[in-house]
Amino acid sequence: MALATPSGPGVDLVYERGNELWSLALATRDARRVAEGLQGSGTFDMGDPWALAPDGRYLALVRNAEGQAALSFVALPGGRPQVVARYPGRIDALYWSHDAAQVAFVINRRDERTGDLLEASLRLYNVARQREVTLYQETFTDPSTVRQEMWLEGWVPGNGALYVAQAMDRTDDPGTLYALDAASGQFRLISSDYSLKGGQAVSPAVSRVLLRGRSTGRTSPLYVARAAPDGTLSDIALLSPEDWIVGAVAWRPDGQEVVAERLEAEAHGTFAGHLWLLAPGGSEPRQLTTDPSFREEQPVWTADGRQIIFGRWLAAQPQPAGLWAWDSSTAEVTLLDEAGVRPQAAGKVR
Repeated sequence: MALATPSGPGVDLVYERGNELWSLALATRDARRVAEGLQGSGTFDMGDPWALAPDGRYLALVRNAEGQAALSFVALPGGRPQVVARYPGRIDALYWSHDAAQVAFVINRRDERTGDLLEASLRLYNVARQREVTLYQETFTDPSTVRQEMWLEGWVPGNGALYVAQAMDRTDDPGTLYALDAASGQFRLISSDYSLKGGQAVSPAVSRVLLRGRSTGRTSPLYVARAAPDGTLSDIALLSPEDWIVGAVAWRPDGQEVVAERLEAEAHGTFAGHLWLLAPGGSEPRQLTTDPSFREEQPVWTADGRQIIFGRWLAAQPQPAGLWAWDSSTAEVTLLDEAGVRPQAAGKVR
């Protein structure tokens, strides 16, 4: 069955609401249900993966159940999920190319009894051509074989390669960062000291990436680096204060500022989390949210760079406290949906 073509310009924003996904038009506040039945969505634990295309015209989503992963697409606005492929194993992450042409994903298939990794593959699905390509695939049949799990970390600026990490399976190995050529499937070693930060760590506008270093004890500061078309990193520099613990991050679409979660340790092993603004140019960090009743997470910028959308959780318990927006012109915070969390925004003005 042919994949449906989007009937309009796409959507501004998609977010989780319980076990459903909803879209939101920011100008009119018109919210629509996009998909339902996602496992684990809207809870403190991450559920089935999904990803909004940078142009807001397609949503890619996965349903993992009973040892099978189903990959679907939704044409936005108004479309319904269409399953394009099913795979034995599990998909834990989806990443759109910066031009919204392809989706990359890793499939891990494990032994149901032992949990041992049996096969790992990285694949690309081209939406326009409705064609899938396998860039990497390895099967582990010999018990003495070194089993390496692969994590997908994002597309290199220019879409010519993907950042991936490989690590010894089921160990504390933090992994080694590589760039995988999107045409040839060849690996290029990038770093054994850094990996990409969670969130929107790559800025195609300025060819920079946000990094975290290997564990340094009780801190996890944020670094910034220039990224070449082949994924090579240069000019790595500290972006946040060195004593910070930084969670998820997101570049402003023009690549001039970064919003970051700053986590601060509290009693009983818990963390407070608030949003800060950082600039690679060297200006002082600016705190955006301060309410101690909430912990903010997964911030994203709107395509015009005027608002930051984020989810809130109650500080005292893992319960969603709504989808909110911070306005750059007023510095005010506004509630968008009392049950929404984990937003993703289109990165291009439509």
